[in-house]
Parts: sequence; structure tokens; C-alpha cells
Amino acid sequence: MFNFEVIELSESELQILACGGKCPVIAFFRPEMGILISKLNFEDVCNQSILLHEIIHALQYLNESKLVDAFREKEAYHIQNKFLMEISIKEELIDPLNLKKCRSIQLNALG
Repeated sequence: MFNFEVIELSESELQILACGGKCPVIAFFRPEMGILISKLNFEDVCNQSILLHEIIHALQYLNESKLVDAFREKEAYHIQNKFLMEISIKEELIDPLNLKKCRSIQLNALG
């Protein structure tokens, strides 16, 4: 059963929890805490995709995924990118969204 909290934190709070200081993190999953994510505008599709990425990690944890970390990350990125491509097609975007574009937008927004 998916029963993880989604906790919105400031950029600095998130960075301290993720890596003990300044680092380029927007969100991460910890089984004992839930999904920790920067305070973002979730009307934005790129930001929705970040939350989706972390939900995938929570589901991997629940399914006791035997994949090594690199493959769990690859799977989450693959699903996130598929989501962005499908939204781009649905919205008939001239310039389709992808992970690289979203990451650039998000990092610029965070400063």
C-alpha cells in the first residue's frame, strides 16, 4: 500500500537533508520520511514530472526492487521522460518537453 507523505521543504532544508549542504537536488525519496520535494508550482508539467519520478522510487521500494541503484534511477527517468513526451503530444507542443529541458528550467528557477 502506498502510504508515503509528500513533504514540501525550502531549497536549503532539502539540500541539508539530502547531502548535508548545498547541492543541486530538487526532490528525493526516503522510506522512513516519504517524498521530500522543493516547494514548486505543481501546475507546471516539469514539476509534476519530478514528483512522478519520486513516486516511482517509492513504488520500487514497496515492490522490493532488486535492481541496483543505477537501474532504479534509469527506470524512474525513463518513466518521467515518457510522461513528458506524452504530455507534449497531448498539448501539441511545438517544442516537446524532455528531462534535459525540464531540468534546465527547474535549476534556473531555483537559482
